[in-house]
Amino acid sequence: MSRKDLQILLDTSFILPFLGIDVGEVIAGVLHRLRDYELYYSELSLLEALWKIVKVVSFDKLDIVLEGLTLIRGDLRLAQVDEKAVRTALELYRLGHRDLIDNLLYGISLSQNLKFLTIDRELVSFVKSNNYPDTFISPIEL
Repeated sequence: MSRKDLQILLDTSFILPFLGIDVGEVIAGVLHRLRDYELYYSELSLLEALWKIVKVVSFDKLDIVLEGLTLIRGDLRLAQVDEKAVRTALELYRLGHRDLIDNLLYGISLSQNLKFLTIDRELVSFVKSNNYPDTFISPIEL
């Protein structure tokens, strides 16, 4: 499988730089490699990103956020929430992982056969320890 054939759902941390938010070296260091893959985003990540943005972005920087949103919607593919993703997310929540957005993103990756690019070690560990399929890909693997 070539790199272009690999379909990757981006965790919110990897959406933030498109919206003008500094996320640190680990994520910034792999952004240039992302163009080698078919990338997906979820509207849930945009919502989660906006929760972070309202805390750190001044109103005069809003144009950068809006330009980033246009870029995301133009260059990335939208991954929809479906019934299997919701079922998986609610199962993980019931088992004790209380971040519903992360659970839903993982559920989307599972239901749509996408790799899930994340640096969320807690989520990865929780999913694996509960014997759910490993859909994860780390920045090191890119």
